Amino acid sequence: MNEIQLIDQSELPQRLDKYIYHPLYTTCILINKGTIVVNCNGNPIQLEAGNIFFISYNKYYSFLDTGANSEFKILNYDRNFSSRIRLSISKYDAYRLINANSSVPFSPKPTDFETVWTLLSTLHQNRKKAHDLQRDFLQKANINIFMAIIYLLAAAIYDAGEGHEKIRNKRKEEITVQFLQLVADHYKQHRDLAFYAELINISIKYLSISVREITKDPPSEILSNWLLSEARAQLIVSNKTINQISQEFHFSDQYAFSKFFKKHVGVTPSIFREQQAATVTN
Repeated sequence: MNEIQLIDQSELPQRLDKYIYHPLYTTCILINKGTIVVNCNGNPIQLEAGNIFFISYNKYYSFLDTGANSEFKILNYDRNFSSRIRLSISKYDAYRLINANSSVPFSPKPTDFETVWTLLSTLHQNRKKAHDLQRDFLQKANINIFMAIIYLLAAAIYDAGEGHEKIRNKRKEEITVQFLQLVADHYKQHRDLAFYAELINISIKYLSISVREITKDPPSEILSNWLLSEARAQLIVSNKTINQISQEFHFSDQYAFSKFFKKHVGVTPSIFREQQAATVTN
């Protein structure tokens, strides 16, 4: 069950301020006690007991403060693994749940949080046990526990009113989920909507109409946000030059990348990197 990783505060490095994480998995942080502060793509976010915070794999994060008595768990899971779980909710709401890309903590009812926390603690303990590969009962149990956690999170989000009783066009919803999944895989190489419309086998106009109706955002903005989120992470986490980053994102040259970045962020990539370096150092 390598698609799932689970640790708690005791398993993190001593000097948290020295570590910036850029996960290949979707990350879910659950706070059971105390207060912690997470820096997510340059934004400090305070998390309190009872909070659940999703971080998509195209973001970076670090811990600014974990508190002396805080208790929390970090669940990392592969989006391709989690997408195999079939939820009895709309495809778009399932995508939002499993591949959440917001920077806002979610607070379910205390009883719902307690149930999820108990299951998560059980999963954590099970994963520390040795198991017989020929008799993978424990492996199957862990998969089902994880599925139960996802189902309960979906139920909690619906009970809170996020997406509850929303009626959507099923075809447009399917197109939107396809588009979002394709963007996650190809946003570095392709920023042309024609590429995605062709893969989905629809017109650019119908792609734009569908995505706007379901997400309320134009597809071009979604593409830009994915690229900008990764660009911020690269500028802070990596030692790559701005020219190397521009090549990785398939811009014609460094100037084109810098122009794009400044248009959306307000400063050039070099100034952004300097500002973030100063923030981390201080």
